[in-house]
Amino acid sequence: PVVLKVEHLNAGKMVQDVSFELHKGEILGFGGLSESGMHEIGKAIFGASYDRTGSVTLADGTQINDIPTAIKHSIAYTSKDRDNESVVLNQSIGDNICLPSLDELAGKSHLLSDKKRKEFADKYAKQMSVKMVDVNQFVSNLSGGNKQKVVLARWIGKDSDIVVLDSPTRGIDIKVKQDIYQLMNQMRKNGKSIIMISEELMELIGMSDRIIIMKDGKISGELERNQNLDENGLISMMV
Repeated sequence: PVVLKVEHLNAGKMVQDVSFELHKGEILGFGGLSESGMHEIGKAIFGASYDRTGSVTLADGTQINDIPTAIKHSIAYTSKDRDNESVVLNQSIGDNICLPSLDELAGKSHLLSDKKRKEFADKYAKQMSVKMVDVNQFVSNLSGGNKQKVVLARWIGKDSDIVVLDSPTRGIDIKVKQDIYQLMNQMRKNGKSIIMISEELMELIGMSDRIIIMKDGKISGELERNQNLDENGLISMMV
């Protein structure tokens, strides 16, 4: 089944008339050169583009036009610009993990319990194997890979159904990459749907069920996963 439908999406000059569908339990890869418009697509889906036109619609007909609506309807987004857009550097690991789940943690009383917040943050930081002193440590003191783990722990805690990952393994070591790939495969098995935007061709080929290639703000090709898929086929559509 289709969980997300994007129709005639425009975002400034970077995205022009892009339409596609995302299916349940699918990893849909977006590839292209860095200025192809693929990074702007992620923001536009999450409602984070100010100059967006076109529609982003969930299976139940809900229109996603802003970030609060996206989060409320189980959409998660991790930015390529991790330090400026995905984490709050001068806040603790715990605060970062709890951020999108504060309403659920507060419940009907609208009061946040420190104990509940700490238990929630501990659970998901440990699930992602974040290397830390404890959840009170500032995110600014973590390595790039551990910052990325905090970002992912936040959305796993939120249990989002649609996850938009922009450059999820950028600037991190091979061990953390493997952890993230395993996590993505587990999420897919659990029925989550993932949009992965990546400039790494082997990552796209290895992880995606379907790949959309962007060029000059438009879709230049779409490829299904098969044994004949190679880097040359992708590059020919990018340039």
